[in-house]
Amino acid sequence: MTLTITDPETDLLLELLTTKRDAMLHELHHTDTNDFKDLLKRNLDLLEGLKAKIENLRSLRATSANPALSR
Repeated sequence: MTLTITDPETDLLLELLTTKRDAMLHELHHTDTNDFKDLLKRNLDLLEGLKAKIENLRSLRATSANPALSR
């Protein structure tokens, strides 16, 4: 799958993922049900992996746009 997004879209997506991550961590801390905690932990892992991929791509995009940064 290929998805092309602009820099402002990337920034917004990262902001939304960070906000959702913070909310999920708060919810995890206040949840008593083990099954729901497990679900939150799995979803947090997925979210953090997705966020890391997007940050890595943004970094690669910035480096390729400015070759002086890669030295």
